[in-house]
Amino acid sequence: MDLAKFAVLLASRSLYFACPSQLSDPYEGLVPRSHAEAEKQIFQKTLDQVLELRKQFVDRAIPVERVDVALQSLGERYKTLRREAALKFGISCWHESEYESEAMWKLYSASGQAIAIESTISQLKASLGDTKNIQMDRVRYMDFEHDPIEKGHRHYGLFIKRKSFEHEKEFRATILLEEPGKGVSVPCNLDILVTKIHVSPFVEEFVKDAVIAVCKGTTQRLDKPICHSQLLSPPDYGITLNTGV
Repeated sequence: MDLAKFAVLLASRSLYFACPSQLSDPYEGLVPRSHAEAEKQIFQKTLDQVLELRKQFVDRAIPVERVDVALQSLGERYKTLRREAALKFGISCWHESEYESEAMWKLYSASGQAIAIESTISQLKASLGDTKNIQMDRVRYMDFEHDPIEKGHRHYGLFIKRKSFEHEKEFRATILLEEPGKGVSVPCNLDILVTKIHVSPFVEEFVKDAVIAVCKGTTQRLDKPICHSQLLSPPDYGITLNTGV
């Protein structure tokens, strides 16, 4: 993470679980083609039952407008079902390895100024306290076009990604969101979670000094106004025309 996110982590004492829509992979929450085809067959059975009901209505001269609406709704629902389901969950993403990754430093560091938290799976679980609503597992990387249906795995969807992301060696924690589509911060005991804090090898020494200051709380208080730059906000000259209406 960058230094700003790290500061927020310390201030909030919580771990952020992002909604899949906030992540860059458009396949988040989706499954390989073999899984999708199997789901389609199951869904088709329900659709066939509705079609049979419609046929019976037509044979008995019963209006079928509502049935047709239901058919259209089912078709549209199938297209969005998986994505809508994914929006109900928040994700905390980790890189699992015994060694640092030069590629990961470059991928996840804004202007190279990145911090990495070192932890373990057991520490992550313990730091979140009551984890009955939190699911954790390693991400499995598959060929979404050709791999067959997996059997024997407990977690699907959010724990499956394309092979193109294998370099991430990702371990995930997921939680059911109270408000679908909106990420949430979950209280976390940082003293339990964090083993060590690593500062990017691509930064100057002063960045490490900044991290130390933030962690020790030794930065000086500065009571000055803080504002979000309006440089790129849409213009509003307050000019209106009298249209006579």
